[in-house]
Amino acid sequence: MIDIWTVFYTTASLCLLLIPGFLFKKLKIAEGRGLAKGISDYVLYVAQPAMLIAPYIRDFDAGILKNIGFTVLFSFLCHGLFTLSVILILRKKLVKEVSSSGLPGSCDPGSEGKTLSTVRIAAIFGNCGYMGIPLIENILGTGAAIYATVFNIGFQIFLWTVGCYLATGDVKYISPKKILLNPATISILIGLVFFFAPINGYVPSFITVAIDFLKSTVVPLSMFVVGFHMAENRLKGLLRGGRMWLAILLKQFLAPILAFLILILFKITGLFYSYEVAVVTLLCSAAPCATITSIFAEKFDLDRETAGRIVPISTILSMATMPLAALLLKLF
Repeated sequence: MIDIWTVFYTTASLCLLLIPGFLFKKLKIAEGRGLAKGISDYVLYVAQPAMLIAPYIRDFDAGILKNIGFTVLFSFLCHGLFTLSVILILRKKLVKEVSSSGLPGSCDPGSEGKTLSTVRIAAIFGNCGYMGIPLIENILGTGAAIYATVFNIGFQIFLWTVGCYLATGDVKYISPKKILLNPATISILIGLVFFFAPINGYVPSFITVAIDFLKSTVVPLSMFVVGFHMAENRLKGLLRGGRMWLAILLKQFLAPILAFLILILFKITGLFYSYEVAVVTLLCSAAPCATITSIFAEKFDLDRETAGRIVPISTILSMATMPLAALLLKLF
């Protein structure tokens, strides 16, 4: 049984890593977007692949394989249910009402569609990679990290299909190529080769040590970038915006509840139950809004202002919401 305080302390430690990036920007140690973009590219193409491959460099285990299969299934079910719920709840009329209700941060009438797309993406996709994997590894150990990595399979597939469609409203932007050829999916496929093939014992120790060094840079550098972007907003207006709070409410409260219901259904019907898989599924579902929200806002010309506030604020709030989500595990 995991300790709720361990979840809190780990999440709080991750949030403290926002401070260096925030200070770099506010104290003008680094100007412009060049630094943050360079670090983001390094994390995406170098450090993240190392983090995803590392848990698979181990001996094959049929029990682990079964858990991997159900974790992938839960990832698809969770993201599918998240998507359906968010689309039903976050209708254009509702977002327009929030925008014109007198809540701070209202946008001009012409930006409602962009805001709706931004809020939907933020509410569906969580930071189950950069934040979820290190959290699971710290709580359950390196062995459970393999389940957190495969939970990202559903994330990636929904992102490059549903996410692209929500951002553009056009199916031509759905990219099957990016589903298969993005850094995360390629890394997981390489990891599975290590897991299935009997080559674990032939990997030189200096390679595994190098991979461990690289994966250890993911958390501080990804949090640095979030803190850097956080400092681009004025502190006075950082908490403003009714639409932002809608996204955070859905992502960090509704999503873990839906994940919990899926897990309970499988347990009471006798289809499947694993405590480790339950922890991974629940906490990854409760992760704060993903940094991809800001990336998609830039890429598809969405509501960049709202996106720039959602990610850091939801990350800070995760110090409270993720331990609350972990309390649901006591009901298993």
